[in-house]
Amino acid sequence: MKRQRLLFFDYLKGLFVIWMIPTHTLDGVIIPSIKATSLYQSVAFFNGLVAPAFLVSSGFLAVYTYTNGKFWRRLRRGIELMAFGYATQLPTKSLFLLIVFTVGYILSSLGVSGEVIMGGWRFYPPPEWFIRGLNIFRRVEILISIGSGVLAITLLLRFIKENRRRSAIFFILGLLFWVLTPWVWEWGKSLPKFLSPYFTREGSLFPIFPYWGYMFFGSSLGSSYLVERRITFYLMVFPTLAVPLAMFIPFPASEGAFLNILLRVGTLMLFLFILVVAEGFGFRSDFLAMLGRNSLMSYAFHNSIVYGSPFTRPLVSFYGHVGWFRGLVLGGMIFLTTVAFVYAWEKLRNRYGGSFSRRVWEFFAWVFALLPW
Repeated sequence: MKRQRLLFFDYLKGLFVIWMIPTHTLDGVIIPSIKATSLYQSVAFFNGLVAPAFLVSSGFLAVYTYTNGKFWRRLRRGIELMAFGYATQLPTKSLFLLIVFTVGYILSSLGVSGEVIMGGWRFYPPPEWFIRGLNIFRRVEILISIGSGVLAITLLLRFIKENRRRSAIFFILGLLFWVLTPWVWEWGKSLPKFLSPYFTREGSLFPIFPYWGYMFFGSSLGSSYLVERRITFYLMVFPTLAVPLAMFIPFPASEGAFLNILLRVGTLMLFLFILVVAEGFGFRSDFLAMLGRNSLMSYAFHNSIVYGSPFTRPLVSFYGHVGWFRGLVLGGMIFLTTVAFVYAWEKLRNRYGGSFSRRVWEFFAWVFALLPW
């Protein structure tokens, strides 16, 4: 049975898309010394709510829309998100160079000496820019974190059938992932280079501790929502208690600290409460809903412009480091560009169906495979 779409989650993600794009642009181009100011730190706190908003929403909807008939489709969806995330971080825009330099990197790691130069390219040992690119490629960013979380949640849903039990298990898992984060981050440093980013903040953006915890909390909300919404309300109230508490005691700044995590989730729940009440009073916004439906595409599109991708250079390489005013102007321009792209993307996808998305990704895959350099 197809369930009614929950617009308040679309609105929540849409609001954070509006916040995310200009502030990410600021982060990418602003003069580094400005980042130490108290005003910028206030901006950074709300920036820290963007990923949890997407993760909690993804966890909720992963349960709310799940049926046993969607099991394999959900697993494929998780793998596709991870592949998309890694694709945006590839160290080259050419499959040929990727293979040759990777072989050179492995040989260098094994201590094999020598040098191979062909057509002016140094293939072995690989150039320094490729090594730096590999360090970026191995990062766990938001699409990878969500994709791997979708796999974990889907497997749990397959084997845990009853929603009350699901809600309790997901809630306990969420708390464990939050509480254990500082210890796991230390332990993760000792893991192999391409595995450690999943378990430590060093060399990573969104490791599964604590970020799977946000998804598990969302899944706990989604499971209880299907049984008794009063339980959902109590679960939402729990982290909001951290918000008034933060006014009286200093909370640790680390994003891996349990109280800091509760403060973020509590702030998100307040936003969600407001949106649920507003929708109950008849609030509607097609614009916010469109941005929310396409939040991950908005993230990937603007991120490739601001921070660069295999096919694009970062924004700072064009404009250099700028102050507040120029940074906000650039942020507004990138936001309008992203909105136009998302609007066109949704129209084309609605007109041509899922085949449109697949054809776009196939095109870029062929470009990547066939480019010689």
